[in-house]
Amino acid sequence: MRKAVLAIAVLPLLLLATSAYAVLINLNSADINQLGGTGLVDVNCPANPCQVTKVSWTLTSAPPYQVDRVNVQWTTAKSSGATYNVCVNLYDSASTHLTSGCQTQAASSGSVTTIVDVAPNVNPKDVYRVEVVIVEQ
Repeated sequence: MRKAVLAIAVLPLLLLATSAYAVLINLNSADINQLGGTGLVDVNCPANPCQVTKVSWTLTSAPPYQVDRVNVQWTTAKSSGATYNVCVNLYDSASTHLTSGCQTQAASSGSVTTIVDVAPNVNPKDVYRVEVVIVEQ
């Protein structure tokens, strides 16, 4: 028992007494896999200003009336030479996803209304939340 206690007491001293040796490793760039990164980059909003002006609804033409399309009014960040993808998600009162859709939109110098067809169509009474996502392509 006494030897075991003595061994336990001496073990940390032996660990401190060990030496670490540095070894030089020679490599050239051909021996290293390529790696790149962007660093921190700002994410710019594709709407100008960064907001949707208005969201309105288009219902099916016959009863029972369902939400068929979502009309998103906004201003593109660029006035020409760009295309945007406008996506809409609709949610119920428990934030459960109901339906969605996407539509492309060309850049414009003024306000645009992007009409997004959602599928499947949903009952208006079930729609509590709308999410609009705009991505420059």
